[in-house]
Amino acid sequence: MGKNVSRGMEMRTSFTGTTNDAVKENRAMRSAILVAILGNVLLFGGKYVAGVISGSVAIQADAWHTLSDVLTSIIVIVGYRFARKPADHEHPFGHGRYELVSTMLVGVFLFAVAAMFLRQGVMQIFEHTQIHYGPFAIWTIALSIPVKEGMAQYAFHVAKRINNPALRADGWHHRSDALSSVAVLMGIPIEQWFWRLDGALAIGISLLIAAVALRTFRKVSSAIAGEAPPKELTQHITDTVNGTFPALNLQPHRIRWHNYIQHQEVTLHIVLPRNLTVGQAFGVAERLERVIREKYNISATIRVEPTPPHEDADIPDPEI
Repeated sequence: MGKNVSRGMEMRTSFTGTTNDAVKENRAMRSAILVAILGNVLLFGGKYVAGVISGSVAIQADAWHTLSDVLTSIIVIVGYRFARKPADHEHPFGHGRYELVSTMLVGVFLFAVAAMFLRQGVMQIFEHTQIHYGPFAIWTIALSIPVKEGMAQYAFHVAKRINNPALRADGWHHRSDALSSVAVLMGIPIEQWFWRLDGALAIGISLLIAAVALRTFRKVSSAIAGEAPPKELTQHITDTVNGTFPALNLQPHRIRWHNYIQHQEVTLHIVLPRNLTVGQAFGVAERLERVIREKYNISATIRVEPTPPHEDADIPDPEI
């Protein structure tokens, strides 16, 4: 694990790093957002024109879904900037959880887009309007699929690199757009025989987007409510504690994880022999806290418990 630590909703690859790392992270985020905005604006224009020419509600809805990605990308970058503000008097643990707020806002936006698609799809079915797709509409939709999936893959790559949950959610927004275009394209060859298909496709798109939004909400809500430490982190902390003082049976337990996204804290209990002085017990706890901080970049607070009387043993003084 090295200097790796859990962050957000998954194990991150680095925690704070150097100033140069922060600069690279900032550039990567700006690059991902710029690609998303430019790509979505261009795709929106092509899809919307294709939808108007063909009279397809599904294509027009798909176009608005594409444009909505621009707004969510803006939310992501604003949340990113707020999350990296340094700690202050009112926020001693930093502002990292703004990332979770921006992720939840992306989820809200996805739900709103899903509701709009559902309404338009139902109206299309009851209005009994048959749609005729021209070559321009077909080529526009076909071209948008690899473009949007490419944007999604780039967002996922950067999100994994800097471990940003909001950017990851934005990547799912891109992917849902690509999948919705696939659904529309698949329906074009048979739409002339099944005129309700356009509305059905719009409803299918709405359900797809709603599923992505629900998945995003569940992850963010879990992180905000507070989560148990990942098993990997718990095992590494346990191994580090036991390995630092192998002569002592420290029995690390009650490991709790406090995730502030840009700042991590753990609390845990250890067991020390009763024959140790207060100063020695403090020295053991202080050294363990320092080792955990240096190894995992996590602030640790350790509570000492004495061994039960019947377990007292003549254990040599620890080397602190």
